[in-house]
Amino acid sequence: MLKISLDQFNKNVFDEINYKWAIITAGDKFVGFNGMTVSWGGLGIMWNKPVAFIFVRKSRYTHEFLDKSKSITMAFLSDEYKKAKSIFGSVSGRDEDKYKKANLTPVFEPDFNGYYPKEAEYVYKMKVLYNTDLENMPEDIKNNFYNTNDLHTMYICEIKEYLVKE
Repeated sequence: MLKISLDQFNKNVFDEINYKWAIITAGDKFVGFNGMTVSWGGLGIMWNKPVAFIFVRKSRYTHEFLDKSKSITMAFLSDEYKKAKSIFGSVSGRDEDKYKKANLTPVFEPDFNGYYPKEAEYVYKMKVLYNTDLENMPEDIKNNFYNTNDLHTMYICEIKEYLVKE
């Protein structure tokens, strides 16, 4: 992977996050790691820093790793990895090694103390700055998206590096 400047990002962030699904991998060498797909989130500026914000339900195994470690990556894979992305969105890391099942290779970055899939087209290496549970939302949203009361936590993550496949 090649480190490049964030101002060279030339993708439609709405399409990338909503339709391609990103794989986030949270954790580090000390607590372990787990990944999952996300399709809710965005990119922007917060507190004068480039950030990504993602949403993870409290019931997801990856939620535990986000709360234990500040290291997180958001990786985008080409459509040839559609099956792998589906596995990351449907299999629990509590029960199986998602990377192995999806035939993806976790890359460990010692300077960052985090992981991402080697097969990614591009990756954001990030650190969690802040998180908050989503509450106090309008009833229609709560009824449509949270009828089991499995709420999301929003994580605001500083983008530390942007990597692209060489």
